[in-house]
Amino acid sequence: MAGVLKSHIYGLTDPGQVRQSNEDAVRWDEAGGWVLLADGMGGHLAGEVASRLAIETLAEHLAGSHGEAPAAVPGMLDAAVAEANARIHRQARADVRCQNMGTTLVVGLFLDDTLIAAHVGDSRLYRYRDGMLQQLSHDHSLVQELVDEGMLSPAQAAESQYRNVITRALGLEEQVEVDVQQHRLQAGDLYLFCSDGLSDMLGDEELARLLPGEELAPLAQRLVDEANARGGKDNISVILARVG
Repeated sequence: MAGVLKSHIYGLTDPGQVRQSNEDAVRWDEAGGWVLLADGMGGHLAGEVASRLAIETLAEHLAGSHGEAPAAVPGMLDAAVAEANARIHRQARADVRCQNMGTTLVVGLFLDDTLIAAHVGDSRLYRYRDGMLQQLSHDHSLVQELVDEGMLSPAQAAESQYRNVITRALGLEEQVEVDVQQHRLQAGDLYLFCSDGLSDMLGDEELARLLPGEELAPLAQRLVDEANARGGKDNISVILARVG
């Protein structure tokens, strides 16, 4: 069994070239080994409220997870997401300005030699290992369902007018289903957490070309700059974690 692997983390969020506000939210704790990224949606400023509530709620749980037994972490993440969903849903019902707000969420906790990740919606988690890029999360979106059913090819999905229609998000219903995964870490792995403001602008081949060999801060900036250069049609958020 591998020993404890240290993760070095850096994140960045940018409004992009079209949106006046930024409804994404990011937070990470390198010492605690966790990352959070949320992409809010809703009426004027409501997306910002939803993503902030999600990040705050998950951060409260993760900050108290030191010493948590690995076997207990998936259940802890599931409970934390359920609480965040409930808080967002209550706020949306209590404040007409927040009606129908929601947010995606992707979470990662680096624990010894394992990454425990959870996600809802179409914000993504990728792994770059030994020169190969792999998407580890599975989008909760209409076009992904059509791809899964064989009705669209991945290339067609990338061009579909419905590619931003998500089928699962925090806050829209009283309960939400969260996908929780575990992945064994290797020294040298690079993990990319991102909102669709990045993945809609840059395909897998472009991401794989950009990821190798740079320090995390300039690399995160390079990814954001490339997405903006392609149009920056949405808010762009990136968190990078390198294992070593």
